[in-house]
Amino acid sequence: MVTTGLGHLAGRTYGPARFRVSRAQVAAYVAASGDDPERWQTHAPPSFAGALLFKVATPFLRDPEVASHARLLIHGDQTFTWRQPWRIGDDLTISARIDRLRERAGTAFVTFGAEVADSADQTVMSSRSLFLMSAQTPPGGTATERSEPVAEARRANSVPRAEPLPAVGEALTPLAKSASRADLVRYAAASEDFNPVHWDHLRAVESGVGGVICHGLLMAAWATQPAAALSSRPHPLARARFRFLRPLYPDQAALVTTTVKDRDERRTVLSSRVSSEAGDHVSASIEIPTGDGGG
Repeated sequence: MVTTGLGHLAGRTYGPARFRVSRAQVAAYVAASGDDPERWQTHAPPSFAGALLFKVATPFLRDPEVASHARLLIHGDQTFTWRQPWRIGDDLTISARIDRLRERAGTAFVTFGAEVADSADQTVMSSRSLFLMSAQTPPGGTATERSEPVAEARRANSVPRAEPLPAVGEALTPLAKSASRADLVRYAAASEDFNPVHWDHLRAVESGVGGVICHGLLMAAWATQPAAALSSRPHPLARARFRFLRPLYPDQAALVTTTVKDRDERRTVLSSRVSSEAGDHVSASIEIPTGDGGG
């Protein structure tokens, strides 16, 4: 059943938005996501897809007809498909469309598709997002309010390093990750994802998550980093699907674990998780071209 008041939005488009991949924004994004600054000098990392997505996701979320139904917004699922690398200096065009709307238990489920094309009109990246929106009470109840976090407090945050691709069933070296509240503000500036639950403690409490939480796409960026480090190519990943399972709070210690799940002559599939003592926060299935990283 389509959500009352939102059904007519199916098929609505946003963009095209034009965007230049600037050295300054890539450097800010790499720093905010804890990636390797030496690696990304001439190209943007695959996770920069999150910043490109918000060139059209922000107009969607600010659409008055959408915003009135989005007192609580949850990013439930995200898929990126990378077709070409993006070089610093590239001019890109991003277009998006509301592909589907449905309702269950007072929550709207919105499927939001986006395409990024280069100056030759060749698709360089495709994106598919699932947003859960509620105009009233958060689905599943509310979390207990947490103490407001200290601005710069965080745990270990390690940079991904190249290593050989292990055999099927074996794991890459785990990656320690954490973000401070100030880190979340820096990531918001670099990605243009300014959802208040990531920087405004009171708004986050009102939204039912208990306090400021890390961006889902920041944790997705962490999940991609060990896989991307397997190859020196500027286009190291082919596809990734992320599921956002539970919030991660500032100053919580997280660990990215990545296991080789499958391999054939065309692709290698990795399973990645961002976890803490609280459990799993993000799960991801990541595909890389077979042959990278010694595979």
